[in-house]
This record gives sequence, structure tokens and C-alpha cells, in this order.
Amino acid sequence: MNRPHAWRIVGLASAVLVLDRLSKGMVAHGMFVGQSIPLIPHLLELTYILNSGAANGVLPHRDLLFIAVAFVLLFGLVWVAFTRGSLDRRLIWGMGLLAGGAAGNLWDRLVAGQVTDFIHFRYFPLVFNFADASIVIGMGLVLWDFWRRPGVEAGHEPESRANDSLPS
Repeated sequence: MNRPHAWRIVGLASAVLVLDRLSKGMVAHGMFVGQSIPLIPHLLELTYILNSGAANGVLPHRDLLFIAVAFVLLFGLVWVAFTRGSLDRRLIWGMGLLAGGAAGNLWDRLVAGQVTDFIHFRYFPLVFNFADASIVIGMGLVLWDFWRRPGVEAGHEPESRANDSLPS
């Protein structure tokens, strides 16, 4: 079956993964762990840290848990992308960002056993990366799609989602 939305999701996920890998590589090769470089004084800086846990180091050294969750998430996203008849733009973007972000952090965990984080807004207590941002934005878009979907009751899909489909 022709699933153009599935290939859009794969393309977006691939772009996020490439951006994530390039940015983490530049930080790892140009900085030392713990170093901070101000980009916008008192607002934004690059701060190179290695994180063995989830956000802000929660659940440190639980690599198998995070790896398993990433594989299940990626499998689920691929399954939905290639089995659903049509998806709206918001869901395509959300799934692509979510898949790319999950793949980016999964790569770090499989190769290095920890995730490279470097984006630090001074007023925000977390240091994160492009994969993390993609996961948060992607999840927000996916949830928004489910909350805003017209006519969905108790998990039942409406008969027609013609208004939500992308032109081929």
C-alpha cells in the first residue's frame, strides 16, 4: 500500500537524527565535559554534560530501561505510520519528531552508555539536546492531535478523516 505519510515521518525522523548527531558531535569534539560557553549572556549557553539518566539525571544508569522504552516507542511509531490509512499534518510532525528524538538518544545510549546534553537556558534548570526537544515537541503534537480529533469517543476512530489527510 502507498503510505506517503509514513515516508514523511521517516524523512523527518531522519533529519532530526542527523541534526542531533551533528550537534552532539560538534559539542563533544569542541568542548570538554563541564565546560560552558555563553551564547546569549545571562540567557543561553552551551554546557556540555553527559547524562546517564532521563531528564535532569532522573533514574541514572537505567540504560536497559531507556533502551527498551526507545525500541518499543520506535516500533509503535513505525507500526502506526505504516498501518494507518491517513494521518493529519500535526500527527505526522509529532510522530517524526518523536521518532527522531528517540533514535538520537537511543544512539547515544547504545554507543556511549550516556546521552550528550548541551543546550542550557539559564532560567531553566535542565540541560538538554535537540533529541530531547524533539521528543517533547513531538509528544505535545501527538497529544494535541488526540485531544483535538473530532468525533473520537472511547477509542473509536471516526468513519472519515478526509479533512485531516495530506494531499498525495
